[in-house]
Amino acid sequence: MKRFLLGCAAVAIGALALATPAPASEYPSQPVRIVVPFAPGGGTDVAARTLAERLAPILGKPVLVENRPGGNSVIASKIVASAAPDGYTLLLTTDIHAINAAYGNALPYDSVSDFAFVAQLTTSPLMLVAHPSLGVHALTELVTLARSRPGRLTFASLGPSSPHYLGFEWFKRLAGIDIVDVPYKGGGQALADNLGGQIDLSLVVAGNGIRHARAGKLVALAVTGPTRAAVAAEVPAIAESGYPEFSIVNWYAILAPAGTPEAIVIRLNREIGKILREPAVIERLAGVGLEPATGSPAELAALIRRDIDKYRRIIALTGAKAGE
Repeated sequence: MKRFLLGCAAVAIGALALATPAPASEYPSQPVRIVVPFAPGGGTDVAARTLAERLAPILGKPVLVENRPGGNSVIASKIVASAAPDGYTLLLTTDIHAINAAYGNALPYDSVSDFAFVAQLTTSPLMLVAHPSLGVHALTELVTLARSRPGRLTFASLGPSSPHYLGFEWFKRLAGIDIVDVPYKGGGQALADNLGGQIDLSLVVAGNGIRHARAGKLVALAVTGPTRAAVAAEVPAIAESGYPEFSIVNWYAILAPAGTPEAIVIRLNREIGKILREPAVIERLAGVGLEPATGSPAELAALIRRDIDKYRRIIALTGAKAGE
């Protein structure tokens, strides 16, 4: 009996050893995956694959990108929140992470306490652009025109969980104008219709918007950040055009499951920061209108908390409803 009990104990100890994650000093000992909440081909996919390509040789293990679109990023976020906190499952998310939390609807995870904040990747203000046929060249001209034609101008809306939608609804409220939101499932078709003149206005990533504006295909009216964007210094910010409280900045970031060892978080943060300073990476991200942004895990956590609070205020002010 004694030998039997000792044998069982040995088996149990062995099983426990297999189930226990390898110490952070041995990380990584297997491939790492980056879960992306959106379909292939967009800015998040470019950022994820750029990061994976550069991170793999540094870590000495494959870094795989897994696109899991759907549910306004909730599906992918739940996968990561529920994963083992060992650094092998990461989430590349955007400010939609903060917006989902701000709406206050039930989520299968807590947007703050169920995640470890690893590193911010990019930042990008949006740009309000108009089709040339609208005949406006400044934000003040747009407001004057909209007030003279209430309910007749159109804006390409990307849905209530997007900063594009909430930002424009906020601006409409501040300016006291009535412009019709036309819903789109994706930014590509929305931009195409704005370029074609079927839609009067849209909010696009500033780097993309300024290219079309300089080509004469659209008119750049304003950027949504607190100050002018480096990529489009000639375009004023909404904040300097009579609405000083206005600020909406799109961002991408890497999160991990809560409980991920601090040593792994710090290492990933350090390596990602180095990658984002590579000229080739800067150029590739600029191609999809993104600017690299680095910072500590604590700074990322503070950014997400601030955005949750900000979007809660915007939602309360505008009466926006998730899923409408």
